[in-house]
Amino acid sequence: MAEPTIRASRVSIAADVAFGDDVVIEADGVEIGSGARIGFSDGDDFRTMPGVRISASRLAIGDRALIGRSVRIEGGEINLGTDVRIMRNTTIRVLDELRIGASGTVGEGGEISGRQVHIGQELWMLPQAKIGGGSAFENASRLDAGHFLHIGTHALINTARPVVIGHEVGLGTRTAIYTHGAYPSRLLGFPAAFAGVEIGDFSWVPGATINPGVRIGRNCVIGVNSLVTSDIPDGALAAGSPARVIRENAYPRPMSDQARAAFFESFLSAYAQVLGVDAVPASREGVVSLETPGAVYLAAGSSVEAAMETDPGGRRVLAITEAVAEPVADGWTIFDPTRRRIAGVADDLSARLANEMRRYGIRFYSRGSDGTYHDWEPSPPQFGS
Repeated sequence: MAEPTIRASRVSIAADVAFGDDVVIEADGVEIGSGARIGFSDGDDFRTMPGVRISASRLAIGDRALIGRSVRIEGGEINLGTDVRIMRNTTIRVLDELRIGASGTVGEGGEISGRQVHIGQELWMLPQAKIGGGSAFENASRLDAGHFLHIGTHALINTARPVVIGHEVGLGTRTAIYTHGAYPSRLLGFPAAFAGVEIGDFSWVPGATINPGVRIGRNCVIGVNSLVTSDIPDGALAAGSPARVIRENAYPRPMSDQARAAFFESFLSAYAQVLGVDAVPASREGVVSLETPGAVYLAAGSSVEAAMETDPGGRRVLAITEAVAEPVADGWTIFDPTRRRIAGVADDLSARLANEMRRYGIRFYSRGSDGTYHDWEPSPPQFGS
């Protein structure tokens, strides 16, 4: 482990923080939490020149955070939460305040610039994505985004004017949000636009372009390659260039009990292939079960009591049900997609199942630590208008 160069009037660094080669930090105040690693790119070290440069008025890095090699961070108040990962070759320049909540990831080659950038927990920003762009350092520049923001590869969020993004919003590959647009002279009649953009909770924008001044409501889906030039109401399916509403009140559309059971049977069948086990789910009295050598996976329609009638035969049990029974039985993990909570044992098996459910848009506001799950958000956002 190398010795960093730190120039600061106030320094608080946990004893087990690790620094790679050529790390320089300049700030009025520096606080680095336990287990943080700065200047490492793990197995990619050989591909990236060493070095981290951080210059800020105040720097706070949470427990177990990672900052990769060849990273530049500068600005005002920089606050990276617990388990945040800033991957290699990333550039961050936020003049007033940057806040990235716990368990966020900024992929390699990413860029974040602006005046104020506030992002909730569980950010997933893929490689080469960008926040900032033209006029991002003007006083009006701001990004406020909720939990579980997904920003795809080569996506752009221009923040010349305020951008407000709700919880669980997905911006797919090459999505572009613009808050200003002008080039030839306005005095000669050419168009010019400077206005903020808003996207509501639970909306999915894959590969679309959003023009200045647009509001996309909650629970919306925008078709790939669409050009959004006007507001889209809550719950709409919209597509085209320019985008038009194809179906009003399309989402959310909760499944019937029968459709829900069919989904979980299909889901567990696919999950068996993910696990690489030769097992087929069985359905009986509203409970779908998948039995593997190491664990039993259950999906019950509405109550944990039905799932608990299954005899696991000493194996781990991972149950997906709409009601969490407290206390949870020994060896059980219960996933409640309605309340968006997980309770019980936290281990590699439960983390893998939670991640697979996330791929289907089923997310939870609980996080595993010390072998059990803890809620990290007192009131998870709910679907519906």
